[in-house]
Amino acid sequence: MIAAFFDLDGTLCTEHVWRALTKYFKEHRRRRLLLNAFLATHFTLWPLHRLGLLSRERFFRLWVNDMAWLLVGLRHEEGQAIFRWITDQALIPSLRPDVAEALRDHQAEGHQVILVSGAFEELLAHLGERLGVQHVVGTRLELNHWRYSGRVVKPSCFGCDKATRLTEFLVNNALDIDLSLSFAYGDSIFDVPVLELVGNPVAVYPDTQLWDYASQRGWQILGEPKET
Repeated sequence: MIAAFFDLDGTLCTEHVWRALTKYFKEHRRRRLLLNAFLATHFTLWPLHRLGLLSRERFFRLWVNDMAWLLVGLRHEEGQAIFRWITDQALIPSLRPDVAEALRDHQAEGHQVILVSGAFEELLAHLGERLGVQHVVGTRLELNHWRYSGRVVKPSCFGCDKATRLTEFLVNNALDIDLSLSFAYGDSIFDVPVLELVGNPVAVYPDTQLWDYASQRGWQILGEPKET
């Protein structure tokens, strides 16, 4: 079986989950103090990265892990309502037409399409339902008595852990995928571990580091590079 693995933020969609969560809470006038605290503490990390005191990978991994703060104490059904809103109001409208077309082409070819992202797995499931994608691999949210604890189940689905989580998923679900014939789509240098799993990696509107990496290896590049 041939598969096609699609990243979400910056690849399949131009929108990013943290911005969509921020928009949801602002529009619904909820959790303002928590939201402002999250944004203030995490935006101040960028200067540390620019000064060389915090690696770029560590910076982005903290964002992936700590976004779960914004859901702390919410009931599971409340989280599902938020994820449906984000899917309908932010993700579906921001689908990249060319990448969404590639996804549909893979479906038409009978390939196994899988969303693989650092985004919350529950959110990916809602998007997958809208796109006709059965399988998703993402960052899992920790629940305590059906309320969100504000933590993720580590490791989050990012960098090398993203590739590990994907390969474990394929084994655990008995998906007999020929990786040498399969495809992967990603926009970030941190997607390289997944892109290198397959015989047909595609750098999608890549950051400059991925653009250079893909160019050196003769990978397909879709779209122009973006500044990082």
